[in-house]
Amino acid sequence: MPEPTTYYEWTNNLERFANGDDVALQEMQHGVFTVDSGTVYRFYDKVKEAYVARKNRWVDQFSRSHQVSRIKSESDLSIILQSAKGNLRPIAAFIRLSAFPDDLQETLRKDFEKFVTETRKNIKAEVQKAQPGNEKVLLVVNTFNFFDSPQHVGSAMREEQNVPAQGRRILF
Repeated sequence: MPEPTTYYEWTNNLERFANGDDVALQEMQHGVFTVDSGTVYRFYDKVKEAYVARKNRWVDQFSRSHQVSRIKSESDLSIILQSAKGNLRPIAAFIRLSAFPDDLQETLRKDFEKFVTETRKNIKAEVQKAQPGNEKVLLVVNTFNFFDSPQHVGSAMREEQNVPAQGRRILF
């Protein structure tokens, strides 16, 4: 399917994305949409609806996986959280679509950061109740931080400094 350029094509792709179709996200990554005074509010509402629906799907999926698998060790929790982070990646890509105006991207980014922070806080509180005194589990929960991962920070720093990803750099 071609990348979306019209309001109609965007609404179809947004609906598909809201229903869990990541192919729609790939199509939207190359799409273009010029927001005008006639479509700005409707377009923003459609984007918001898709974003909220996709977050709700993630919450439902995370709740089910959390209920199905009883957490007995740090590795069980680590597996669940890694899966949860992987399932958040499409939402993170969605909020950074280049076709979205800057103000919309910023609003979505702030909400997403708040959502991830609140989720981590809730997981931490739940784990502390279930396994008080288990610092290893709390360390695992602290890795559920979508924005400050060393991998993303390190690659961003290398790009800013134009330092190759491999090789050594000796400083005296």
